[in-house]
Amino acid sequence: MHIKTFLAVYPDTSVIDNIDDFTDNVRNSFQDEDMKRKLKRSEVPHFVLYNIEGKALSSKGLICLTNIQDYRDGNILRHEKTLEEKELEQIKLISVRKSMVKPVLLAYPSHEVFDDYLETLKTDNNLVQHFHFDDKDEKHTFWTVSDPKSIEHITTFFENELKRVYIADGHHRLSTFSRYGNESGSEIGDYVLSVYIPFSGLQIHPFNRIINLSENWDWDLMMKKLKGYCFVEKIKKPFTPKFKFNFLMTSGNNIYSCVWKPSLLEKYKDEPLVLDTALINAVLFKDLFEMKDVRTDDRIKYVEGYKGWEGFYKSFKKAGNNVGFYLYPIDFEDFQKVSDLGLTLPPKSTWFEPRIRNGLVIHDLRLS
Repeated sequence: MHIKTFLAVYPDTSVIDNIDDFTDNVRNSFQDEDMKRKLKRSEVPHFVLYNIEGKALSSKGLICLTNIQDYRDGNILRHEKTLEEKELEQIKLISVRKSMVKPVLLAYPSHEVFDDYLETLKTDNNLVQHFHFDDKDEKHTFWTVSDPKSIEHITTFFENELKRVYIADGHHRLSTFSRYGNESGSEIGDYVLSVYIPFSGLQIHPFNRIINLSENWDWDLMMKKLKGYCFVEKIKKPFTPKFKFNFLMTSGNNIYSCVWKPSLLEKYKDEPLVLDTALINAVLFKDLFEMKDVRTDDRIKYVEGYKGWEGFYKSFKKAGNNVGFYLYPIDFEDFQKVSDLGLTLPPKSTWFEPRIRNGLVIHDLRLS
């Protein structure tokens, strides 16, 4: 991977009353005069070391600029398809802002020696700032790395040891930079703001599903079809699915634990990878609910997995006559395999934590 330092732009905490309001608004008001007064610009190019400390997860990363040629050369691996309309939306935003207000999130297999080395660079002398966000009870802390020796050590590691990385968040921003960055007169340039976090600092959650049903829905027929594909056991209390191919289904006040039958899995034995989300889309949603395209069917509501059963069930109860599916998350081994094989995940298969917030570290494209 080919990375470099940059002149980072940070929130100026001396003039910001509420950091939550700032991060909520900076995406669409970066060029406003009032917003400009709330920013401070660094004077020396540097890397940024980044810690996120939460109740359930501790994440440590490096923020830098990544040469978009690594994406074009296939060194930055993707797991989902991009849409041209979203690319056009991105190019419009970037053209107006002339900046990136949030880095793309790139993941790599943990490298203990290098990760420990980065820890030695975090001192009180190079601490930039820290913030606390109440909504997730998270503390975000930033340090700079600007001395030539450390910069060389980091860039050498990325160039020699980090041959491929995986997109966790930012598919459309990367595809936009790749597509439009080298056009004549483009303001995008060749470098994209990135944060690298090892797998050990990430969590993959599923997107759980809620299907809105008609008033005269035939529950008996649905259960009969479901039992043709799965072992189904009614349970008294919900639990987090325990393994791949196990999921929960809820309808009314009933909860069921479901496991795909071997006879069904046997049909997919020649596939390079079999995922719960793919089976649910191709088997259950197609047969039980007669869905032709899960990407456009408005009966589906997705609930982010980090909200747990409580958040899922709250959304489920709001939806009226419905059925819900509570899934086991894709593991990192399958996530890597999808990307390594050049495959793509079904829509809404992964929700990565932590989520990177807008505006905490900004790349002004005019300062590249």
